[in-house]
Amino acid sequence: MSVLRRCLPSSMFCLLLSACGPGAPPPPPAPTQAQLQAAQAAEKLKMYEQLRAADKIDLAAEIGNDIATRFAGTPAAAEVAKTLPELQQRAKAGAEARRLERLWTYQETPDGKGKQYHASIYAKGGPTTEGPQRVTLFIRNHPEWGQSTYLMRDESGFVCPRDCTLTLRFDDGKPERWAGTIPPTGEPAIFIDKNEALIARLLKSKVLSIDTEWKDQGKKTLEFEVGGLQAAKLPSAKKK
Repeated sequence: MSVLRRCLPSSMFCLLLSACGPGAPPPPPAPTQAQLQAAQAAEKLKMYEQLRAADKIDLAAEIGNDIATRFAGTPAAAEVAKTLPELQQRAKAGAEARRLERLWTYQETPDGKGKQYHASIYAKGGPTTEGPQRVTLFIRNHPEWGQSTYLMRDESGFVCPRDCTLTLRFDDGKPERWAGTIPPTGEPAIFIDKNEALIARLLKSKVLSIDTEWKDQGKKTLEFEVGGLQAAKLPSAKKK
């Protein structure tokens, strides 16, 4: 045993041997900002794919857009780019469909021994509050009078000769002449005859334009965004 070993306590001797040996491995380097972003993007990509598989289009498109903008250049952004444009188109189409559906109002009210049903929509560009400029297109199903379609103003009314006809255009189609009727009871309305045929056309159209003449303001063309009309919310026509 060496003199050094005899003179030093065992603990001190071990420390000296340790100091003379190879050093401890250095800690791993901290992840770079690019690596952190790639990891975050990968987690969001998982959520994006889950929502897309569940057909939750709006949420998936929102997360996909976040990945594409905040994490551009990451593998996750490259993967999202394969499906995001088509998904955004679907989300936009869905939002537009919901907007058109909200333009219609459906009502059911007691009337005599039965119920009266209304589907109604305001003319495009007109006010939604009461006043002479507001015009509404109604589809009505009455327990006694049956089904009818008509335009209604809040004030004044329409002008139409004895052989009343209205000019209608469906989307970009050619002008069509449809028979109309001014109610003899004096309401500020005008009925559009052949209501069943009209409803069938509305269900296949996006926009309906009607040329009208007002008692107090002359000729006006009314436009209705009818593309959101839902057939399931219209009751079956009752015969007069």
